[in-house]
Amino acid sequence: MSSRPWSAPAIGFFLLFTVSGFAGLIYQSIWSHYLKLFLGHAAYAQTLVLAMFMGGMAAGAWLCAKFALRINNPLRGYAIAEFIIGLLALVFHFVFTRLLEFSYGTAFPSLGSTTAIDIYKWVLAGLLILPQSVLLGTTFPLMSAGVLRRFPQTPGSTISLLYFTNSLGAAVGVLASGFYLIGKFGLPGTLMTAGLLNIGLAIVMWAASKSPEATAPLPANTGTDSAEEQTPDKRFLTILLVVALATGAASFAYEIAWIRMLSLVLGSSTHAFEIMLSALILGIAFGSLWIRRRIDVYTDLLTVLGIVLVIKGLMAVATIPLYGGTFEAMQTALQSLNRSEPSYVAFNAFSHAISLAVMFPSAFFAGMSLPLITCILLRRGFGEAAIGNVYSWNTVGAIFGVVLAVHIGLGMLGLKHLIVAAALVDVGIALSLLAYAGSKRRSWALPAAGLVSVTAFATVLSVVHLDPVKMASGVYRDGKLFDSEQTKIAFSKDGKSATINVLQHADGTVSISTNGKTDAALRTSASGPPESDEYTMVLASALPLAYRPDAKLIANIGFGSGLTSHAVLGSPTVTHVDNIEIEPAMIEGARLFGRLTERAYNDQRSHFHIDDAKSFFAAQQKKYDVIISEPSNPWVSGVAGLFSREFYQRVRTHLADDGLLVQWIQLYEIDTALVASILKSLGDHFSDYVAFEISGSDMLVLAVPNGTVGEMSEKLFSMPLVAADLAKLNITQLTDISMRRIGNKALLDPMLRSYPIAANSDFYPIVDLNAAKARFLLKKATELPSLNIGMLPVTDIIEKRQFPNLDEKSLEPSQFELPLRHGQAKIAARVRAYILSGVNSVNGANLPAWQFKVSYFSNRLTSCDGIENDSTWSSQLREVGKLISAYTPPKQAADVWRHIESAKCADRMSPDDKRWLGLFRAISERRPDGIADSAGQLLDSGKSLSPADKTYLVHSSMAANIARGTPNQAAALWSKHGTYLASSDNIDVTTRMLVTQISR
Repeated sequence: MSSRPWSAPAIGFFLLFTVSGFAGLIYQSIWSHYLKLFLGHAAYAQTLVLAMFMGGMAAGAWLCAKFALRINNPLRGYAIAEFIIGLLALVFHFVFTRLLEFSYGTAFPSLGSTTAIDIYKWVLAGLLILPQSVLLGTTFPLMSAGVLRRFPQTPGSTISLLYFTNSLGAAVGVLASGFYLIGKFGLPGTLMTAGLLNIGLAIVMWAASKSPEATAPLPANTGTDSAEEQTPDKRFLTILLVVALATGAASFAYEIAWIRMLSLVLGSSTHAFEIMLSALILGIAFGSLWIRRRIDVYTDLLTVLGIVLVIKGLMAVATIPLYGGTFEAMQTALQSLNRSEPSYVAFNAFSHAISLAVMFPSAFFAGMSLPLITCILLRRGFGEAAIGNVYSWNTVGAIFGVVLAVHIGLGMLGLKHLIVAAALVDVGIALSLLAYAGSKRRSWALPAAGLVSVTAFATVLSVVHLDPVKMASGVYRDGKLFDSEQTKIAFSKDGKSATINVLQHADGTVSISTNGKTDAALRTSASGPPESDEYTMVLASALPLAYRPDAKLIANIGFGSGLTSHAVLGSPTVTHVDNIEIEPAMIEGARLFGRLTERAYNDQRSHFHIDDAKSFFAAQQKKYDVIISEPSNPWVSGVAGLFSREFYQRVRTHLADDGLLVQWIQLYEIDTALVASILKSLGDHFSDYVAFEISGSDMLVLAVPNGTVGEMSEKLFSMPLVAADLAKLNITQLTDISMRRIGNKALLDPMLRSYPIAANSDFYPIVDLNAAKARFLLKKATELPSLNIGMLPVTDIIEKRQFPNLDEKSLEPSQFELPLRHGQAKIAARVRAYILSGVNSVNGANLPAWQFKVSYFSNRLTSCDGIENDSTWSSQLREVGKLISAYTPPKQAADVWRHIESAKCADRMSPDDKRWLGLFRAISERRPDGIADSAGQLLDSGKSLSPADKTYLVHSSMAANIARGTPNQAAALWSKHGTYLASSDNIDVTTRMLVTQISR
C-alpha cells in the first residue's frame, strides 16, 4: 500500500471517517431531542447532552491513550466500537421510552423533592448516553492510530485530514438530521439510520482491518526538527495537555455565547440552533484542512501553535463589533425576501451565512489547534498515546467551558464579557507558548502578539457597546428594529436558558421578551386601549372560573407577565396557585409590570417553582382543578413539547375528574394544519374541549379528561376582583365571553382530523420542525375563527345556539378589542335600525356599501314598481337577510321580517324572494327543519343561482340536516352539489367542517 495519504485506500479511510462524523452528530442532535423530553427544557438538555457527550468521549479517548501500545490492530478496534455503537442506537428508543414511563410513573412520585428528581434525571440521562459516548470517544484515536500506522511519513497531514473529514461529516450530519431525517423518519427512525450507518462502517472497516500492513505502533520521534527530537518530557506533555484543555474550554465558551447572541438574530428555533452548530463545525473542519498541507513542513510548531491561538482569540473578540451589524443584515434580508417557499430556503442560507461570519474565523483557527498539539507531541516522541490524550483533555476542557459559561459566565459577565474572558484564556496561553518557544532564540512573535492583543482587547472593551434595544427587537420575525428613542430597556438579563428583556415603549406599553420574542405586552398607562395579550391572559384565568367557579387548586405553566396568575388569584375560592417557570429571570423581570400583576407576587396563595412542568407534576402528585398552559410560540425550541400527545397524556392524570386544562394556542406564525396537529394530540386524550377565539390572533381551548366541558356560570361576575379585571376589557357579562366561542370537540375534531397531518408527538415532532417555516411565511390559522364570522351561522345551527341579546352599550363604538362576531353584530344592529326607522345609522358606522344596499332595499320596498322582477332588490334582500339572520337575536330579527312582510309591496315579492325570507326567519330562530325545507325548495326551484347563493343554500341545508340528526340527507346534498362547491385540493373551512360531520 502506498505511504501517500491521498492514495485510493487512504481516501477510502477518510470517506469512511466522514460518514462516522455524520452519524456522530446525528447522535448528539437526536440525544438533545430525547433528553429535552426528559429534562424538560431545550437549553438545559442541549447543554447537558453536550457535556455528557463530551465527557464520555473524553473517557473513551483517555482509555485509548492509556492502552495505545497494547492495541495490535486499531482499525479492528474501531470496527468493534462502531458496531456496538450501532447496536446501542437500535435499542435506544425502546430503552428510553420504558425508562421514561418508569420515571414519571414510579421514580418521580417516590423521590418527591425537586433536588432529588434533578439528580435522578441527570444521572439517568448520563447513563443513557454515556456508553455510546465513550465508544464514540474511542473512534478518533483508533482510526487515527490505524491510519498513521499505514502512513507514518506525514503524521501531521494525516491527523489534520482526519479531523477535517470527521468534522465535515458532523457539519453535514447536524443539518441532515434537523432538516430532513427527523421529518422523514421521526426520532426513532433517525436514530436507527445512524445506527445502521455505524454497523455498515463496522463491517467495511472489519474487512479493511484484515490487511497485515503496518500494524506496529507508530515509532517515536517522527519529526525532523532537531530542536524537537529529544526524549519525551512528561512536564512538556502536561503543559501541552493543559493547553488543549484550556483552548477547548475557551472554544465552547465562545460557542455558548455565540449561540445565545445569534438566537437574537436568527431566532431560537431548533433549525436555527442546527444552522449555528453546523457553521461552527464547518469552521473547525476547514481549519484542519488548511493546516494539513503545512503542518509537516513547519519546523517550529510550538510558535505556530502560539500564533494560531492568538489569532483564534482575536477573531473571537472581533465577533463582538461584527455582531452589531448582523441585525441590520437580517433586517435587510427579510425586507428583501418575499415570504414564499423558495425564499425560506434563501432565509436559511442567509442565516447560515450570518452564522459563518460570526463563528467561522475563530473556529477556523480552533480547527488547527488540535492537529498542531497532536503533531508536536508525536514529534516529541509520545507516540500514538498522544492522539487519545490530546482529544481527551480538549474534550474535558470543552465540558468546563460549557458548564462555566452557562451556569456562571452568562449570568455574571453577560455575552460581551464572556467572550472577552474566554479570549483572554486563549491569548494568555498563546503568549505563554510564544514565550516558551522563543526562550532560546530571538523572536518577534511574542512582542507583536502581545501588542496586537492588548490593542484589540482595549478597543473592544472601551469602544464597542452592544445595543440592548436592537438585540431585543426580534428582528428575525418581521425584519424590524426598535427605535431607541421610542423603546427603552427597563430590565435585561442573560439567564441560563434565555436572554430576558423588559421594554418600555413610548405608546405606554411594557413588554417582556425571551431571546427577542415578545411573550407578553401590557398597557401600564391609564390612557389607551388594553393590549391584545391582556385579553388572552385575563380570559385564560376567567374562562375556567366561568366553567368551574368553585376551583381551588390551580397550576399555571409559563409565568410570562404574571397577569394570568394575578387574575386567577382574584377568585376568593382559589386556595393555591403553582406558577411553573423554567427561567428565573422571567419571574424577576415581570416584577416591573407592577400593580398589573401584583397578586402573583404578593398573594400568599401564589407559589413559584423553577422547574419543567412534566417533572413538577410527577413529583407533586396533586390533582388540580385547573391547569393553565400558556407556553411561548411553538417555533421556539423545546416549546412544541407542551403541545404534544405525550404531554397531554401525562397532564390529564394531574387533573381532578372534572378538572379543566386551559391551552393557549397562538394563531399567528402558524398554519391551520399545525393547529390541527396540536388539537389532534389534545383530542386523543381529552373527552371534550371547547375553543374560544381571542382577538382574532389567539385561541384558548378548555379541555376535560372525562365528560363534557359543560356551560358557563354567572357566578364568575359575583367575584369582585375577577369582575374588575374583566371590566377593564369591557367584558361585563357572559355574553361578552360566549361571543368568542368557536365550537366544541364534536364540531371541530372531525374537521381537524381531515387535515393530512399527524398528531404532534415528542418522537415525531411535526410542530417543532415546521413552525419556524410557518413563522417565516407569516402564516395565520384564521380558518377556525372564521367559522363564526361568515354570513351563515353554521356552528350555531349545528349546536342550536341562538344569537345572544346584546345591550345597547355594547353596540356603541368602542376602543376595546371585541370578538370578531361582535363587529358583525354592530353592523347588523345598524342595518336593522335603518330598515325599521329609516335613521341612517349605517353611514355613521362608516359602511357606505351597506348604506347603498339598505337604502335601495327600503326604498323599493315602499315603491312597488316592478319589485317582483328587480334582481337588484332581490340581491339586497339576500344580503340583508343573511346579515340579520346570522347576527341578530331572534326576537329582534323577527321585527325585520314582520316589517318586510307588512310593507306596501310585500305581496308583490316573487315566490323565490318569499322562500328566501322564510329561510332567513328559520336561520335566525335556528330551526333545523325550517332551514332544511326552505333551502331545499330554493335549490329545487330550477332558478339560476349565483355561486355564493348556491353555496349558502347547500351549506344551510347540510348544517340543518346534521343538526336534526339526518346526516344521510346532508350526504345526499354533498353528493349532488359537492363537485360544484369545491375540489378536494381547495376546500373552504365551512365546507370541510360540514363534509367531515357527515363522514363521521
